[in-house]
Amino acid sequence: MNLCHSAKNFVRKNLLEPFMNFCARNCPLLYEFIFYHVYHTTRRENCGDVFFIRIKDGENFIQLKREKDFALKIPLDFQTTAVKFKVAAVVHIFYPELATEMKNLLMNIPCAVDVYISTTSNEKKIAIEKAFSDFNKGRVVVKVFPNRGRDVAPAFIGFKNIYKDYDACLHIHSKKSPHAGDLLSGWRDHLYKNLLGNPEIVSSILQILANERVGAVFPQYFNPIRVFINWGANYLNTKNLLHKLGIEIDNQNLIEFPAGSMFWFKPEALAPLLESNLTFEDFPEELGQVDGTIAHAIERAFLFIVESRGFIWVKVDENGLKSSSAANLDENILKAWHSVLKKY
Repeated sequence: MNLCHSAKNFVRKNLLEPFMNFCARNCPLLYEFIFYHVYHTTRRENCGDVFFIRIKDGENFIQLKREKDFALKIPLDFQTTAVKFKVAAVVHIFYPELATEMKNLLMNIPCAVDVYISTTSNEKKIAIEKAFSDFNKGRVVVKVFPNRGRDVAPAFIGFKNIYKDYDACLHIHSKKSPHAGDLLSGWRDHLYKNLLGNPEIVSSILQILANERVGAVFPQYFNPIRVFINWGANYLNTKNLLHKLGIEIDNQNLIEFPAGSMFWFKPEALAPLLESNLTFEDFPEELGQVDGTIAHAIERAFLFIVESRGFIWVKVDENGLKSSSAANLDENILKAWHSVLKKY
């Protein structure tokens, strides 16, 4: 029995996982087939722009079809004008060795920006303050908060009172995914590149946010995580959280979210979350959880909250829909948005 178990582990570690990782990066459709039809038993029902996916021993969900999943190309293909936003970056740095990289990325914001940094110890705070000592685009505030709720609780509870002073905000963190091995090794770079890759990218995102209807902008999904754009173990937590915020959903709603919880947004679009009575004590102690916590539920709730405030959201990517003019951008924004509050 032990020999059989060891053989299975050998095959999984040395054959199956490397093959799956290769498919995730190079053959995403094959990867999705293996994940949903070999690992799980699923049945897809065609619902127009989406599939209703019934998954055995899991929560059913609505998934957008790949050919309908549009993102906006950044940088934009026309000359943008400076947007007069007061901007803040809310940054969680659990890994201080990434502080200098994050500072350099924030320097790509082509306007003044105040930076609010959370971390989990005084030792990390000292290291981060040293890394940001030469940051000259705005004020830098570093605070130590309890190690609960990953990046989510510090940003939306710890710093909840700062948002009233800003027109547009960025939420990023020092992301690592050690539980996934090398499968997700490029995820952080993908998110950073599409949010802060250069001044032209940031100017383009601010131009998109200048559309009065747009409340949030986030990167198109990193290919290897597309199969995880579902409820996982988070459906009931998300549904209950949104109910407390006055928003009703079920699994007939499209599930879309800024995977990795990094995005640009207007504070007004997340007002129900910022005005909620959540505290750090509502989040579990950090035990390396990879799913099922209230932080994961909030990540899946962001876009429902944005739409409940009357805003829409869009994804961005270097290979997205080209916008040749301001009018064309407005058209593409509507093309790229698929409502999560719509019932399918």
